[in-house]
Order: sequence, then structure tokens, then C-alpha cells
Amino acid sequence: MIEFVRNNARWLLACILMYFSSCFGQTFFISLYATEIRTTFNLTHGQWGSIYAAGTLLSASAMLVFGGVVDKFQLKKVAIFVYVLLGTLCICMIFNHSIWFLPIIIFGLRFCGQGMLFHLPAVAIGRWFGRNKGKATSISVIGFSIGEATFPIILAFIITYVGWRFSWLFGVIVLLIILPILMNLLGEDRLPKSIEVKSSSQVGLDNKHWSRKEVLNHWLFWSVSIPLLMTPIFSTAFFFYQIHLIEIKNWNMVNYFSIFPIYTISSISALLLSGWLIDKLGVSRILPFFLLPQSIGLIIFSFGETYLIVFLGFIFLGVTQGTAMTIGGTFWPNYFGTKNLGSIRSLSTSSMVFGTALGPFLVGQILDFNISYNLILLGMSVLSIVSCLSLFITMSKVPNLK
Repeated sequence: MIEFVRNNARWLLACILMYFSSCFGQTFFISLYATEIRTTFNLTHGQWGSIYAAGTLLSASAMLVFGGVVDKFQLKKVAIFVYVLLGTLCICMIFNHSIWFLPIIIFGLRFCGQGMLFHLPAVAIGRWFGRNKGKATSISVIGFSIGEATFPIILAFIITYVGWRFSWLFGVIVLLIILPILMNLLGEDRLPKSIEVKSSSQVGLDNKHWSRKEVLNHWLFWSVSIPLLMTPIFSTAFFFYQIHLIEIKNWNMVNYFSIFPIYTISSISALLLSGWLIDKLGVSRILPFFLLPQSIGLIIFSFGETYLIVFLGFIFLGVTQGTAMTIGGTFWPNYFGTKNLGSIRSLSTSSMVFGTALGPFLVGQILDFNISYNLILLGMSVLSIVSCLSLFITMSKVPNLK
């Protein structure tokens, strides 16, 4: 591992920075402002969830259209555009006072952050690292985990002193610092050097490179994509309404967020372990089981009332989250090749973004009907278990490709 990191440090760091920067468009970050936004614009849970879903759905649609640009343009140029746009949107959030402009800002944040800045490093890793894709993904996504662990604490402090609007300036400053560093790292072209495998030889099923049209017509894509949606749908909904969870459980917010780093530690640990396991055993051996910890974590949060429950629940949710990230970075190039990976990966990214829109919207509507949030969490757990069974059947019908 140490030799691998040393030999590939330049490109691993570039991917780490992109994943880290994606945080400004992620649900966990935007959800920190949920109460302030709802209060400022006088929105119910359902209305705010609907606005968030509308912006995110537009983002999912945009990913289908623009996700393939990385197949046609240099990664460095695409990254510059995304960073500049994301910084501009953070500025827009500071000065926006129109409820009609809010969905547009949410759309932009979700498209640039959760969409493109997760998509670009995933495509790059799929092309650059050959049979070490799992290992490279597990290291790179640590960038996202670092942001996920530190931003809630940092933002809570900043918001206290400057208010929720001007705290978005923090995002602008961070992006301005990272962009020139990233451009320098991407200044040298990278070929797949990790095992001397050229991108053109990284084929998928049937020993060929698949086009996006062929992928859409293959049963495997749908059989895997639908269960994979369980993580973005349920984890996004969970963190989007975590303030509501704190309220109904009568937990102290400071105590709750002080336990949050356990989630990050669990996620990073799962990232590193699952990356090693996937490279060693194959993604098909890991895929059927990755949702089981999530189902356990949701059950724990549904029935539990103590801070020990928060601790245990975060451990199980983190395991699934970390494993899901390595699976997403390895499954698609392994089974459909790398020649058209940008356009193919955009299908997965778009469906993931769609899932993150669906979760907050559905839960918001259900909450407006006064249905218990504990019951909602239990339902999420049951669906996660059903998805595990579905993935087990699916992967038993295809070869184990590494």
C-alpha cells in the first residue's frame, strides 16, 4: 500500500481534492442550513424537501447530458469549469432572497458538487488504475470523508459568528485555495501505470468495451442500479432530516454531532478494507452484502433513544457508506470497460443523484402526513434487506470480473 501511494501520489491527491470539494454540494453540508432556510423562506418540511428534490432531479438530468464530456475534453479543463461554477453558486447563496431562485441554486450545487466532482475522480480512477481501482478509490474518497467529518463542526462555529448566509463564503475560499493546487497536479498527463495496463485493454463483459446504449439495454445495469439506489435514497434522507431526528429523540445537538466522527471513522475504515477486498476477491463477492450494515443501522436508530444508539448506528451506516463508494468506483469499469466510461458512469451518477432527490422528497411528504419518523426508518431497513437478496441473485448469474 505504501509503495502504491508513493508511486501514484500526484494523481491520488488530485482525486482526494475533488472528492473533498464535492462536499459543498452534498446533502450533509446543505442539511446544516435546513432550519435556517426553512425559517427564512417560511417552508414546511415537505415544501423544503420538494424544492431540494426539484433541484436535485434537474441535476440528475444534467448529469445524463454532461457526464460524458469527460470522454471528449481534458479532465483538467472540465474541472476548472466546475470549480468556478461551484464557487459562484456559493456566492449566490449568500445574496439570494428569492424563493424562486432557491431551486436553481440547489440544482447548481448538487450538479457541481454531488454530481460532477464525484463523477470526475471516479472516471479518472477507472481509467488510471487498472486492477488497483478498488484500492485507489478507497484512498481517494477519504477526501470526502474528511470534509464530512470536519465541515459540520467548522460551519457550526462560523454560523454562530457570521450567520448562515455569509458562512457560505467559507466554501468560496476553500475552492479558491484548492483549484490552483489541483491544476498543478493535473498538469502532467497520466496513463494507467499501476499494473502497466493501458486504458484500451480494460474491457468488460464479453471481452469488449460497452457503449452507453448497449449498457442501457443490458439487464445487469438495471438489476444492479436499482438496489444501489438504496444507499443514496436512504442515507440522504437520514442526514437531510437528522435535525428532526434529534428533536424527536430529545437529544442534545452538540452531543449528537460530537459522536458524528464515529460515522466518518467507520466509513474510512470500510473504504480501506473494502477497496482491498474488492481488488483481491472481486466486486461481485462484496456487492450482495454491502447494504446489510445500513439495514442494521436504520433499525438501531428507529428503536433506540440513547446516545449509545447514535454511536452504534453511525458505525453501521458508515460501513455501508464507505463500501458503497468503492463499489461505485469499480463495478462499472470492471463490467463495461473504460473506453466510454465517462458516459456510462454518468448513468450511475445520474441515478445516484436521482436517489438523493427522491429520499428527502418522499420522507418530507410522509412527515407532513404525521407518520412517525421511527416507522419510516424501519421501512428503509426492510427495503435494504430486500435489495441485498436481489443483488445476491443478480451477481450469482454473472462472472466475477476483477
